[in-house]
Amino acid sequence: MDVISLQSRVRTGYVGNAIAVPTLERTGVTAHAVDTVTYDHHPGHGPVTPEVTVLADIRSGLDRALQGCGDACALLSGYLANAEQGHVALDFVEGARGGGNKVTWYLDPVFGDDAEGIYVDPAIVGFFRDRAIPACDAVLPNRFELATLTDTKIEDSKSAVAAARKLMARGPSLVFVSSIPTSHGSITNLLVTETGAEEITVPKRPLRAKGTGDMLSAAFTGLHVSGSDPRPAAQSAVAAVNAAVEDASDRDAVELDPTNSLTLLDIYIKNATVSTYTESLE
Repeated sequence: MDVISLQSRVRTGYVGNAIAVPTLERTGVTAHAVDTVTYDHHPGHGPVTPEVTVLADIRSGLDRALQGCGDACALLSGYLANAEQGHVALDFVEGARGGGNKVTWYLDPVFGDDAEGIYVDPAIVGFFRDRAIPACDAVLPNRFELATLTDTKIEDSKSAVAAARKLMARGPSLVFVSSIPTSHGSITNLLVTETGAEEITVPKRPLRAKGTGDMLSAAFTGLHVSGSDPRPAAQSAVAAVNAAVEDASDRDAVELDPTNSLTLLDIYIKNATVSTYTESLE
């Protein structure tokens, strides 16, 4: 199945489509990139002037990508420059489904994190909460985003599972949430499906580089649409991102170097081995 990747683009570095597309392709899918905005670099590395993609170009890019996909494809949506772009994406999904195309929507609701809070127009958060969540098939938030979308205080895996279930009650069949802190100083990524919940834990490392969330959502989406069950898809995705984080942390780098970690993703796929601690919660 092909994947349409709707998110930001940078000319330098590895965030948004700059990391999502090579990650998706490494999982074996064909990726069709539609950029919502273009930056010279990640805004967290200094001032930037955004080049926001106009709505007509967003829609035409989605339509062209769908023509290349055939009758079935997946949409992975990430950073939006404005809420109107989200409504274009929603109209596209609803129209494609109404026209007989099978479109599976993986929603990465990019709008904030614990360090910065909400860093987008609040209207985008409202779009995610009110319109996108009921229409999508899977939600891929970080801890802060899950807590905000559900008005829930998330302090551990148990409270994260409860919050994920609140989202799933509104439509999605799967929630894969990242960056949940643990009491022993590590980071947990939590997969919640209709049949259970499982945490995948990795060491917490100091990190200046951006783009790990974009890489994680792309790796999981690519593996899942390629036929992997959610559990091994999540494990392999976390392991590959953990390798990228370890490398960037050791180098104190401001950008990811995905080359080695994407090579490791190949190994994880072929050998079904991961360097993470996994524990079933249910």
